[in-house]
Amino acid sequence: MKESKMRTVLEPEPAPLAIMGRFFPFDDSGIMFSGTVLVIKEMQNHTNEIDGGTGLNVWDGSLLLARYLEMRPELVRNKSVLELGSGCGLVGISSGIIGAYEVIMTDLRYALPLMQENVKRNESSWRRNIHGCKTIQCKECDWFRPPPISELFGNNNVPDVILIADCVWIAPLIAPLLRTLEKYVHDATTVIITYQQRGKDAHDEFWEGIHNLFDVVNVDTEMTVGLAKPDVFHVLECKKRIT
Repeated sequence: MKESKMRTVLEPEPAPLAIMGRFFPFDDSGIMFSGTVLVIKEMQNHTNEIDGGTGLNVWDGSLLLARYLEMRPELVRNKSVLELGSGCGLVGISSGIIGAYEVIMTDLRYALPLMQENVKRNESSWRRNIHGCKTIQCKECDWFRPPPISELFGNNNVPDVILIADCVWIAPLIAPLLRTLEKYVHDATTVIITYQQRGKDAHDEFWEGIHNLFDVVNVDTEMTVGLAKPDVFHVLECKKRIT
């Protein structure tokens, strides 16, 4: 996720990524997921404002979140789900497959066509579930100018669950993301975030900000569900702090 076309391109921090390459297995011809084959196609990413940003590839954080939800489907089953920074759509589509009632996936406009193609590509899988996913929709959401939640869900509905997969990659995006979360979260919302620790400044800002907003549980995935991950990855389950 990055700023919209009217703004100066945001350059990533010079600090290198904490891990190189992909940790979780992925094949864009299909991966096994919850008893079906999930097919998520990628495209080449671009760094200029016209062509888009980093949302056209599948990143480890989305694979981690999808696998975590696969092992804990009760987190989304029969619930309304909002995903921020959906990219190719792997996490949102996965939520539909395991029984989310309604999924709204969001990103900047450049990412929506590929996301919509992947939704259609996997329609037989996310509609097959016995619980039944009512709908998966793809909508634009710029964290610098987030639309009202009514534009995303309609009918005065609010999300039961907000999902975010590894969207914190440069420091200037952290404050807009946190403000968007604050706008969309209500008392009963659960926010589930996979987060890869990269540069120190970005990490410190995000870590402080997310803990100021929420009561946060940093899940030990290996202990709770047997899911191994690199130490630089975190799975955070967040609830609004009641004051």
